[in-house]
Amino acid sequence: MTVQSLHDAPTATDADQAHGPVARRRLSGAQVAMIGLVLAGSILAGHMLASALEPVIHAKKLSWVLGRGLGIASFLSLTALVSFGTWVRHPLRSRVRWPSPMVTMSVHASLGAATLTLVAAHLTAMAIDPWAKIGWVGALVPWASSFRPTPVALGVLALWGMLLVGGTARMAGKFGRARWLKIHRLSWLVWLTALLHGLTTGSDTLGFRGFYAIAAGVVVALGLSARLVPRPSNPRRAGGTTSPAG
Repeated sequence: MTVQSLHDAPTATDADQAHGPVARRRLSGAQVAMIGLVLAGSILAGHMLASALEPVIHAKKLSWVLGRGLGIASFLSLTALVSFGTWVRHPLRSRVRWPSPMVTMSVHASLGAATLTLVAAHLTAMAIDPWAKIGWVGALVPWASSFRPTPVALGVLALWGMLLVGGTARMAGKFGRARWLKIHRLSWLVWLTALLHGLTTGSDTLGFRGFYAIAAGVVVALGLSARLVPRPSNPRRAGGTTSPAG
């Protein structure tokens, strides 16, 4: 760095003056009114919704209904996560320039976080459900549930598999790419275990057979085509990404 560049470099005082107006900026009256309107609307909407759902809230099987719904939602999120991860490493992906690698990784990470959140909510609802009587031990330890031990155990195994895959995702650099990918590819087994859990646990599974069939068709089609379609010789030049998200 030359003497001239040192002379031209901004001082702490210059930086304070540049950022001062931003730091000292206050909310305008219109912004305060908008925030108050949103809060009031949220409170009113929540009150109306609670009043409308009061008979359901006090129903004996509310926790079971919530747990079942959250289970379906978590499986849908897991299916989207596995499908997106498979597509990221799909040979055809090299021909698509959108989205960017940064957006791809953000979407993949967001799907992972959403899946784990929904699974945690599903587990909590089923653990406290007085009708199934699975309990916290049955929800966390395989074959410890008195209610349908093997189907529930499949869900528990899928849970621990998700934690293994998700937990090691942040340590990919420490494990090495090849070793980490072997662990990450267990997501296929986790998805299959979750599918079997959903098919065998719920008493209303027949009503969701179309949903499970579509989910399985998407995942299997992506997986098979990823193995059958030849990979391009130079994926980077073709506009692809070698992101390890899948």
